[in-house]
Amino acid sequence: MPVHSATVAGTLVLSRGSVRVEIGLRPFAIDVRRDGRRLIRRFGLWCADGEAADQFIQFTEGVVASERLGIPERVASASPAEPLADGIDLALRFAGGPNGRRGRLRVTLPVEETVVFELEVDGAPLRHAAGWDARAEEHFAGLGARHAVRVDHAGRRLQLGADRAYTGPDCPADMLAIGGVPQGDYAPAPWFQSSRGYAVHVDGHGNGMRVHFGEDRTTVSARARAGPLKLTVLTDPSPAARLRRHLRASGLPPVLPEWGYGFWKSRDVYGHQTEVEDDFDGCADNAIALDALVLDSPWETQYNTWIPNPHQFPDFAGMVRRFRDAGVRTVVWTTPWVNVDSAEGQTPPDPQSRALHRAPASNYAAGERAGHYVRGPDGAAFVTRWWMGTGSPIDFTSPAAEAWWREQAKSALALGVEGIKADDGEGYGFPDDVRFADGSTAAQSAWRVGGLYRRSMQRALDEVHPGRGVLFGRSGWSGQQATGMLWGGDQVSDFWSLRVLVAAAISAAATGFSNWSHDVGGYLGHRLVERCPPELLVRWAQVGCFTPLMQAHGRMVQEPWTYDERTLDIYRSYVLLHERLVPYIRAAAATAQRCGLPIIRPLHLADPGDDRGWTIADAYGFGPALWVAPVLEAGARSREVALPRGAWIEAWSGERARGGGEVLAPAQLEAIPLWVRSGAIVVTYPAAHVASGLGDTPEHERPLEATLWGRPRSGHAAVRLADGTKIAWRRGTWSVDRPRDVVFRER
Repeated sequence: MPVHSATVAGTLVLSRGSVRVEIGLRPFAIDVRRDGRRLIRRFGLWCADGEAADQFIQFTEGVVASERLGIPERVASASPAEPLADGIDLALRFAGGPNGRRGRLRVTLPVEETVVFELEVDGAPLRHAAGWDARAEEHFAGLGARHAVRVDHAGRRLQLGADRAYTGPDCPADMLAIGGVPQGDYAPAPWFQSSRGYAVHVDGHGNGMRVHFGEDRTTVSARARAGPLKLTVLTDPSPAARLRRHLRASGLPPVLPEWGYGFWKSRDVYGHQTEVEDDFDGCADNAIALDALVLDSPWETQYNTWIPNPHQFPDFAGMVRRFRDAGVRTVVWTTPWVNVDSAEGQTPPDPQSRALHRAPASNYAAGERAGHYVRGPDGAAFVTRWWMGTGSPIDFTSPAAEAWWREQAKSALALGVEGIKADDGEGYGFPDDVRFADGSTAAQSAWRVGGLYRRSMQRALDEVHPGRGVLFGRSGWSGQQATGMLWGGDQVSDFWSLRVLVAAAISAAATGFSNWSHDVGGYLGHRLVERCPPELLVRWAQVGCFTPLMQAHGRMVQEPWTYDERTLDIYRSYVLLHERLVPYIRAAAATAQRCGLPIIRPLHLADPGDDRGWTIADAYGFGPALWVAPVLEAGARSREVALPRGAWIEAWSGERARGGGEVLAPAQLEAIPLWVRSGAIVVTYPAAHVASGLGDTPEHERPLEATLWGRPRSGHAAVRLADGTKIAWRRGTWSVDRPRDVVFRER
């Protein structure tokens, strides 16, 4: 469909299909309409000189954002410079500055439902920006895993990569007064959408990108050193359709192997092989299903050699083989750094290991000679202190460096390791003036690193374990949803942190991150010095059950068998329930791969007609049929739940409920409030089949249980599993489209 252009009463008009862009030249302002409805009103542009002084806090990996900006210079007028096949280039004149600054704006409608604005400004200002009028009752979702008590960003001002802070009950008063303790903002993404019917993707990778959802104006800005400010506005008719278009452009989430949606166990430090074996045996002895053991930092001779430390793991290959023979995979941790000194990182307690870590990594010199590290402004390898010592980051923009790193990873995978925990990779770790092999600087490319790193590690897995390996990554940005699993980073073990983690999961899902996980029990501990309290561990395990991957990890002794019998029993039951739900979860993952609708489903994606969906931060859809309402307050034995519209069945009691309002749900410690959509089929594995874990049974040979909850109004219901199996119910008769061992139930 061609783009049409015309000039009407001094206004330049571009149109394609249902979308119309009206460009007022003098004074400058742009409106974007769809089917006559104005989505964006009085779009304008500005820039400002200034200085940036962001401060990176090494200990907590947090960023304190700081800038001094001059008086903004705004675009006063525009004139057509060059017509394009799909839009127009405009010459801009700014007002408010001393030098009569000029700039250029390209406006294009490259495909249906899409408008692209690309701004370049002369004279190297610090920041350039686009803004438009805010509307009353406008809501905003997305921007990655936003760790906040709300999921609606209206009224918020944030800088991606510098937004997260701990303001929970144990935050010191002096830190609370300045906004809390800065924490790693691990998975931001420059994409959001509005309840007004549009979405925006900011195409850039530099530090300093800001979004301000103000009372009067919505503003998106970036530091000009990152390159042109490019905004893609999507106008598809529903939130799910806009997300789908964004993910088709940036990458749809994959369907992982079954064990990637199971139960994983790790500790912060396994001092010796016997401690890993203790976890393996502890799960078996306490009848806790187990699918993977994660060897977190440290496990190598130094950071990061990919060589198992023989003093820590006397028989690494034999240990991995023993686990694998029992159906349990091994996952190893890494970061994209090679150290010259690892003594300040985590080290095993034995003297031989500590001596190893004081020496440069055995692969550091080879990488330096070959130029495989990011370069400082002087052209030498960039060396700096990071949170596990002092070293240099891999330059993944260099094909040779990527291949060198990947081949080392494959040496560990050849020992039987089937998963990689790809820690680190966030853009805030790179000063603006470091340089990459492709000619870019960190000011332009810092947040590209995580995606390149993830793709390298996924490629290593695919080459050694095709179709079987799982990548578990921490960093985020647009595009990183297309590889592996994302986890929510480091959490304090308190109820406030669990609450903001649930909100982060909803926000991440609204951004398109479908494969999501977190550390059950919290990584950092209670007040940073105690393990997770029993009640909180149970509530966190319940959230973990209804998360795509259930993963337990922490700094403290948080093995469930070290708690009381009641805590252990409840924990065990939710691990088992999660294992049983794997076919349901992977069916939802297959939907995400096809159309972008994530496994965790914020209500605004599932029911755009329900305005509550933009603001619910403490409950979420899990796949197509479940509504989950975690208990997020200590001592609570009931909670109010916003229930989506439609007919629902309370999972534990079988009682029917009508949605569209709030219900008061009982929440005894054993039970997370949970509803099943009436008329839905939920397919699970039999408990006996997965009591010890998923193991190695081929998916198409596994026995199934199919439960119809209530009666479908149409007299028909069907589901399709990730392996293609279709199970249907029609007026009392069940059917399966291929030979499978299925037990049918109706509730």
